[in-house]
Amino acid sequence: MGSSSSQPPAELSEEDIEFISSKAKIDHESVKVWYEKLKAACPNGKISKADTVSFLRSINSGKEDQIEKQATDIHKAFDSNNDGIVDQREFLIGFALTSTGSIREKLKYVFRTYDHDKDGVINKKEIDRMAKIAIRLHAKDDPENTQRILDELKQSLEHLHHGKDLDDIKITSKEFIQLLMENKELCDLVSPFNIEQPRDVIVQQPHAQSK
Repeated sequence: MGSSSSQPPAELSEEDIEFISSKAKIDHESVKVWYEKLKAACPNGKISKADTVSFLRSINSGKEDQIEKQATDIHKAFDSNNDGIVDQREFLIGFALTSTGSIREKLKYVFRTYDHDKDGVINKKEIDRMAKIAIRLHAKDDPENTQRILDELKQSLEHLHHGKDLDDIKITSKEFIQLLMENKELCDLVSPFNIEQPRDVIVQQPHAQSK
């Protein structure tokens, strides 16, 4: 996140193409052309805020101040070292999470935020990374509450895997999405952006770990 090292260009999956197509209201081929232009303009995989604004503007019919806010939110979430740079993967996830869409759609992209090695599960190292991002985004405003929710997150993950130590846990996308849909505090904490919960969601407290 915000790294100065070059990243290989992120490739669009069919699901990504469908998602961008539906949000930007352009056909699949236009999405591919748009993304190839982005890769050509940023061949080292790094995107400045000015580039972010430019590429959002090219597929977004929203007002200029909305586009600026979307770009600001993406860089605030992912530019951890404040060098003004995000990579193409982070740009794509940021676009998805700042667009309209169902909570389940968005949580798929939240999962991808933390599945950094793209192996389809979140491991202990990635859970630690999730905690660091949550602390960076939220702890300044409410450090005690942030730590409390992080502790609850770890308890929930251990319960989900029948008391296994975090070192041995691997969380699937399905498990991750279900956990966050059931607990708004956790959802708000680990998402880089605010995600509105559906009105009928049941907000549950994490289960007590069995002795």
